[in-house]
Amino acid sequence: MIENFIAGSASLFGDPFTIGIFIFGVIGGMLFGAIPGVSMLTLAAILLPFTASLEPAQGVMLFAVIYCTGTYGGAITAILFNIPGAPENAPTAFDGYPMTRNGQSGKAVGAAVLCSAIGGLSSAIVMMAATEPLAKWAISNIGPPEIFALVFFGLAVASSVGGRTIWKGWMSVLLGLIIATIGQDPVGGINRYNFGFSDLAAGIAFVPAILGFFAVSEIFV
Repeated sequence: MIENFIAGSASLFGDPFTIGIFIFGVIGGMLFGAIPGVSMLTLAAILLPFTASLEPAQGVMLFAVIYCTGTYGGAITAILFNIPGAPENAPTAFDGYPMTRNGQSGKAVGAAVLCSAIGGLSSAIVMMAATEPLAKWAISNIGPPEIFALVFFGLAVASSVGGRTIWKGWMSVLLGLIIATIGQDPVGGINRYNFGFSDLAAGIAFVPAILGFFAVSEIFV
């Protein structure tokens, strides 16, 4: 595994063009990740047609760099303005923005840089070592009961993060589930909670909902 990682890194970063792609992905991912409502996925979608002429390894590296740096870029606006640049940066605003109001914005951004670096490196190492055996185990052992347990565990974790009391957290989770049910039923094709508006047939997208809860509320404060 280590030999393959070293050989792959040497082949990628031994080419000046690949290094240029890497730098472009870092800068572009941070800029698009810091813009609320745009996110790094928008940049990835824009660049998708241009990756047809790239080597597969270069294209994968470009998208990986855009996603990783975009996640950090979204933390900057979450900390400084209480407006997450991406949905996954919403928890960062809970602790980062109060530090900004206390005059500790530099410390908060520095902590975000450090945590992003440590989390990215450790998760990459775990992914390289555990992806293949974990995938084989999941295919043969995980069924509907286990998937339900994982979903419920995620909701429980979200409820513990979202409020000072457990009841406020679970009320937030329930509100999120209600919003997620708006739109057309993917199984039966029945419209749910659209109140006669055809524009809600596709449901409420994740990014507009996050912007409504965080960005718009911050504007009126």
